[in-house]
Parts: sequence; C-alpha cells; structure tokens
Amino acid sequence: MFKSLRTRLILVYSLIIFMTILAVDFLILSDYFRSRLQERTIAYFTYGNIAANIASTNLSDTFYITRTLEQYTETTGARFLFIDSRSVVVSDGANRYTGETLTNPQVREALSGSNSWAVYGNGTRNLQLAVPVTSGDRDSLQINGAILISAGLEDLYQAYYALRWRVVLISLIAGLSGIFFSLVAAYRLSSPLNKLIAFSDRLSRGNLGEEVNIKRTDEIGQLADTINTMSAELHRIETNRRRFIGDVSHELKTPLASIKALTEALMMGHTPPKQQREFLGDVVNEVDRLSTLISRLLTLTRLEEETLNREYFKISDIIKNTVRVMTPLAASHDVKVTNEVRMDIKVLCDKNLVREMLVNLLDNSIKYRDKTKAENRIELKDYLTNSKYRLEVSDNGIGIAAQDLPRIFEGLFRSEPSRSKEIEGYGMGLAIVKRITSLHGWDISVDSQPGKGTTMIVTIPL
Repeated sequence: MFKSLRTRLILVYSLIIFMTILAVDFLILSDYFRSRLQERTIAYFTYGNIAANIASTNLSDTFYITRTLEQYTETTGARFLFIDSRSVVVSDGANRYTGETLTNPQVREALSGSNSWAVYGNGTRNLQLAVPVTSGDRDSLQINGAILISAGLEDLYQAYYALRWRVVLISLIAGLSGIFFSLVAAYRLSSPLNKLIAFSDRLSRGNLGEEVNIKRTDEIGQLADTINTMSAELHRIETNRRRFIGDVSHELKTPLASIKALTEALMMGHTPPKQQREFLGDVVNEVDRLSTLISRLLTLTRLEEETLNREYFKISDIIKNTVRVMTPLAASHDVKVTNEVRMDIKVLCDKNLVREMLVNLLDNSIKYRDKTKAENRIELKDYLTNSKYRLEVSDNGIGIAAQDLPRIFEGLFRSEPSRSKEIEGYGMGLAIVKRITSLHGWDISVDSQPGKGTTMIVTIPL
C-alpha cells in the first residue's frame, strides 16, 4: 500500500497539514491565554497599588480602609484584604477573614517588600496578588502591611475553552480541506507519472516511436518531452540499424554470390586456362571488396568505443601531410588537389583520427569526381569566424541530390548517382567522418548541388 507514490504523497501532505495546524493552534491558544491573564494581573496590580496607597495614608482609620476595600470588591468582583505586618487580616472587603492570620507565599513576599502573584486551585482557579503597604522614603522605608487580592479566573478559563473548541473545529475543517486538496494534488502529480511508467514499459517491449500525451509546463512535462524525444530517437536508431544490417547483408551477399558462381565454374573443369585466370582474378577482386567492406565496418565499430588521445597540434600541418599522402592517388584519377590552408592554429585533437577524417573526405571527392568534366579538382580552404575554425573541402564532382543530403552520414548509404558500378565505395566514409567529428565535439555540414560539386565544412570551436 505504502509503495504507491500517490499514497505516500497523501500521507506526507496530511502529516504536514495536521502538524502545522496543531503547532499554530497551540501557539495561538497559549499566547491568547497568557496575554489575557497578563492583562488581568496588571489590572489587579493597579487596583492593589491604589489600595495600598490609601491604606498607607489611613493606617489609623480602619473603618475607611474597610469601606474602600468593600467598594473595590463590589466593583471588580475580586476580594481585597488589608493585612498588617503580623499577617493578621485587619480589613476584608467581603467581611469574612477579619482577624484571621494569613501566611500564604504572596503575603510573605509582600511583607518582605515585593509584589507577587500566583494561580491556585484545580477545580476552581483563583488568582492571588499581594502588594506591600509602605511608608517613608527609600532610605527609611517601613512596611506596614500588605493588600491581598483574590480573584476568580473561571470566566477566563471558560472563554479559553470556548475559543479552543472553535479553533479545533476550524482546524478540523481546514485539515479535511487540506487532505482533499492533497488528494487532488497527489492525483495530478502521480497520474502523469503512471502514464510515463506505462509508456516506458511499452518502450521496453519494443514499441518505439510512440509518444506519451502529457501537456504540462513543469518538470513532469519536460520529462515527458524528453522521453518522447528519446522514443523518436530510439525509433530512428532502430530503423537505421535494421537498414544498416540489410545494407551490410546486401553488400556481403553480392561478392559472396560472385565468388560462389566463379568457384563453381572453375570446379566444373570446362573453363579454358585463360578464362580460369580471369575468374581467379575476379575472385581476388571480390575478396578485396569484402576485405575493404569488413575493414570499414570494423573502423566504425572501433570508433564507437574509441577514447581520444588528445594533444595540441597545428591543424595546417595535419592537413598538409594528409594532402601530400593523398595527392598521388588523386593524380592517378586525374584530380588536382589544391591546399590553400594558411592558418597556424593549434587544435586539441587526436591527430590520427583527424588524419583519417581528412583521408575519407579527400577519398570521397576523388571517387565521386565528374568524369565528363575536362578538369576535376579538390580545394582545401580555412577561415576563422566567431571564435570558430572552419575547414572547407570542396570539389567539382557529381554532387549530391537535395533529398539525399540528410542521410549521407548514415553508414552504407549512397545517393543514386554514386550507386553506379563504375564508382567503387560502400557509403562508409562519411559515416566515419561524422563519428570522428562527434567524438571531438566538432560539427560537420555539407553544401552540394548535383552536377556542380560538393563542399564539406568542418567547424571547430576554439
């Protein structure tokens, strides 16, 4: 039961609400009672001091003191007593304790020169205050007795109890309202989470590409958007994976079928010697094709787990060395390579991977040259814009159709013009280039027009 997030949220919200209400109720009621008791105590001390002044100036007129205390008793509802220095009651506003001796703590403290008060009683609560009756100045102060005031507090307690019940009732209503709203809040919070759990379960079962319908602007909405993006990306990756496997199977099947057919022809023994050599040469070529394809596949696999060995190198030096190595290959295909890279900028990179990236870019431009043109050329240029180094590898080859541009960095993808049997390749070069730039945190883009050529742009943040 308590494993449910909704149940736990309700319990937590309810505990917070009730603990807060209890704390507030306790503080409010306690403060109310203390302030009311303090107000009443101050009022009686004021009466007591007035009565003490009257008694001090009329010590010999006991009748006058008694009449005064009787008036105070009738006016305030509290009992006023005048006690002499021997603790004997001289005057009692209610005419009940006259002549008796009272020695409670308030009387003793008043006869020692201090004001004091206390609340007595369990069933019927009374407030008792005592004020000393003095004469003379500060240096020759004489204590002649004390004024003792005894007042009932039942009205104060009854008002406190009535208020407490009202506060408890209001708190109970507020608590129940809080629980109701916590139920609503817990449902609103947990309902989309339950949707996300169910959606994640469907994703784990292979239902990629679906979307969970949660329209919110808070963190849960952001999580839903992220999961939807992940679902779409997983669907794209899975689609590419299946297509990649299909393409690999196709690319492997073709040379294997050729090798099988040639081998079977040789095994039949009716092939002339000259044709046998041709067949064997074809078998060697097909094996070379398989070897190249497998090598490229292994390169892509290796790059998935590659850890970069980064150091600072001059990018112009890496480009110059790569161009020098690739120039003979380009010349053998009547392609002129021009290196116009001039900036001596150091870049944190893996030199070997950058060289492999450049080799693939140049090799692509050589393979996809336009044989109908009088001159085929490749140009390398660099620029510095907005604190970014920009390397461009341009050619005047066959170009790439606009609808094929979004897919050229996928493994084994080849645009329609490049599928010609006259063009050797497996569509792996640009996939390798894309992976190398991604490992470095660089960006690569392409600008191409069919029949005019292609420009590969590598952008490196500095």
